[in-house]
Amino acid sequence: MTRNLRCLAVLTLGLSVLSARAPQPGKDPSREAAPAQPPAAPQPPARAELTAGEAATPEALTASLYAFISGPAGQKRDAARIRALFHPTARILVAGRHPEKGPFLRAIELEPFLAFVLPQWEQGFFEQATATTVQRWEGVAQVWSPYAIRRSAEGPVAYTGVNALQCAWDGKRWWITHLAFESAPAAAPGGALR
Repeated sequence: MTRNLRCLAVLTLGLSVLSARAPQPGKDPSREAAPAQPPAAPQPPARAELTAGEAATPEALTASLYAFISGPAGQKRDAARIRALFHPTARILVAGRHPEKGPFLRAIELEPFLAFVLPQWEQGFFEQATATTVQRWEGVAQVWSPYAIRRSAEGPVAYTGVNALQCAWDGKRWWITHLAFESAPAAAPGGALR
């Protein structure tokens, strides 16, 4: 009897599997929905091709950075060109001083940084190096570049600060691999080095 029950159970299981696979009456199997495809992987953000001169040296990268982010109010910034200055694994570190809480550091990846700053730059933003010093050892360089920020090309200096860039050579071009910066209102006491 136990053997008969086992045979019945196997037969029942087999029939249920077959009936599940068989086309249902009145349904056209060719019209049934295809199995859902997994969602496509997100596409990486667009990166422009830079000219040889824009990424030929750490100094050129720094000058390109200032040129690409600067412009009058209402001028769209070319995010693909700005992005192309930075190595895909680059990080940004913002150093600042909160008026009530004191000094802070905030590490941020390039895409969230661009999402935050592009609308601000497009309100009128001109960042210009006041000096640039480069220390290089073969394929690695550090750039120290104090700057002044104006809201219009000939306007008064609104902020001063410094960019500290780490750059690397990949055999074809230079990349910004890390950017740390700090700025303060031009009239702020102690806005220079502490």
